[in-house]
Amino acid sequence: MEIPRLNYTPQPKQMHLHKSPANEILYGGSAGPGKSHALRMEAFMWCNRIPGLQVYLFRRTYPELEKNHILPSLEQFPRDVCTYKKGDKRWEFHNDSMLHFCHCQYEQNVFQYQGAEIHLLLIDELTTFTEFIYDYLRSRVRCALDVPESYRNKIPGIICASNPGGVGHNFVKERWIDFVKPMELQRAPGKEGGMVRQYIPGLLSDNAVLMRTDPEYIHRLDALPEPYRTAYKDGNWDIFMGQAFNFSRDHHVIRPIPIPQNAPIYMTYDWGFGKPFSIGWWWVDADGRLYRFAEWYGWNGMPNEGIRWEDSRVAEELIEMERGFFNNDILNYTKGPQVRLAGHDCWNKKPDYKGGGQGKSTAEVFAEKGIYLTKGDSSRDLKIRQFRERLRIREGEMPMLVVYSTCEQFIRTVTTIQTDPKNVEYIDDTGECHTFDDACHICMARPMPLKEPKKIKTMAELRIDYLEKGTHEDQFHAQMAKEEDGYDREFERMMRDRFGERTEQVDAYTINTVDD
Repeated sequence: MEIPRLNYTPQPKQMHLHKSPANEILYGGSAGPGKSHALRMEAFMWCNRIPGLQVYLFRRTYPELEKNHILPSLEQFPRDVCTYKKGDKRWEFHNDSMLHFCHCQYEQNVFQYQGAEIHLLLIDELTTFTEFIYDYLRSRVRCALDVPESYRNKIPGIICASNPGGVGHNFVKERWIDFVKPMELQRAPGKEGGMVRQYIPGLLSDNAVLMRTDPEYIHRLDALPEPYRTAYKDGNWDIFMGQAFNFSRDHHVIRPIPIPQNAPIYMTYDWGFGKPFSIGWWWVDADGRLYRFAEWYGWNGMPNEGIRWEDSRVAEELIEMERGFFNNDILNYTKGPQVRLAGHDCWNKKPDYKGGGQGKSTAEVFAEKGIYLTKGDSSRDLKIRQFRERLRIREGEMPMLVVYSTCEQFIRTVTTIQTDPKNVEYIDDTGECHTFDDACHICMARPMPLKEPKKIKTMAELRIDYLEKGTHEDQFHAQMAKEEDGYDREFERMMRDRFGERTEQVDAYTINTVDD
């Protein structure tokens, strides 16, 4: 269907956006499906529909705003229905509606809109905005106009477009990608605005026009380094810059399978009250591979907020849960955990608010219920190295840590953990890292060998070393020849160890001779 007065024929996903009954929409995914174009056209159509409507379209910086929206709109919008006011950076429509082009480069800039009454808020590349900016702008979305009955489910409203990645990646993923299934509708909690959300995934393949006019664009996306390639080409929200762990649904998530009857079973526990607690159940195969087959995440449904249960209540519910899932048809396992690992904070005495002094620790309360905890190794530096080693993807092999697809909270939270900006070797533990903490207990209980790669100096570095020692040039070359000969002998030794004695020399490479 062609929109009147515009040279614009929406493609299927763009039409989904224009017809959506939701009023807090994310149109997101890969680069190239026509997200920005659809936002701009949506603004134009709403300004035409409702007299006096105030539409605000945001990009994070003014250069982005000008390049992606102001200049294209000057070519696309017909002058018989609206006039552009360059000084005010807005389109004024003949029915008194206005489309304001706005940017908010710094968080303090958001207070420029303190008194604004935004009837329709449009944000392009939402993940470039902080959560605070988004929440503040959303608080300005209100409408005192006499909106026609048929439009009251949409106005006031919010429509956003974005690729994965950026400073706002986590909050966008939490509020749309993890909150509502693609194309479905779900009302947000009251503390998050209470609007009706919808996530419309967009892929480059949705844009038939771009694929036809610029068929090489997909190859330019292929040429991007990771994680940009996966984020921009595939629209994968599980990968982004600053991500702490290389966790992939394709490699690390499996469908539930029965547990072998003789497999060791572990339970891991990360305590929490105001923040979520996390409990994971694992079995180990003959190769030492860890399988997370079940979990219990103590949250209230809001990211990083706990259910605030007392230790005794957690222990009682834990017993009931294990009675249930250790005898179901999927797991086909009748034994409980052989080892229960927990953080050292479970042995800290809690204040006794009734009688004064110190009360019982979590471990003591659990023991009274028949659940006996063992202290896990919580070494900060080693546990992250063990966790990363477990997740490492090896060619042709399953990773040494996999999770059942039913462990949704592990999958949701591990993919959002970021590195510490002050120490990239560790994680930013202000985020939602509780499933990581519980998983580290079993990684440390069943450690894998960590081999530091031997640093091989370049020829330039070796030359500098010898010059600093005052070695003559001829001596330097003689030493290099000796070391190179040593490398050849070491290589031959490795080949004999692997393939046996009978080898042939071909162009300086040692290869195994195989009989027909």
